[in-house]
Amino acid sequence: MTTYRVDAETVLATGAALADVAESLALTGDPAADRWALGPGAVGPALEELLGGWRHARLVLAESLAGLADATVDAGGLYLDTEAGLSRSLGGGPR
Repeated sequence: MTTYRVDAETVLATGAALADVAESLALTGDPAADRWALGPGAVGPALEELLGGWRHARLVLAESLAGLADATVDAGGLYLDTEAGLSRSLGGGPR
């Protein structure tokens, strides 16, 4: 049987890491501004279409990761609250 050990600090750190990745994806520059370097012809518009799809996918992924980061941080906080409550109820005093 597989066993997982999870602690609140790890959950919170995972949430922070997901938020960092989401922010990096959202802030990635748009290379479409450099399309002029390709000159006239069919390559420029094709590249622009490709980059537009990549930009959309990148922003959707960033939004999803940000939501997952928020949920993970919330779960980590609830985990800490649960541990503290359990510790108090077992006579361990405030944590």
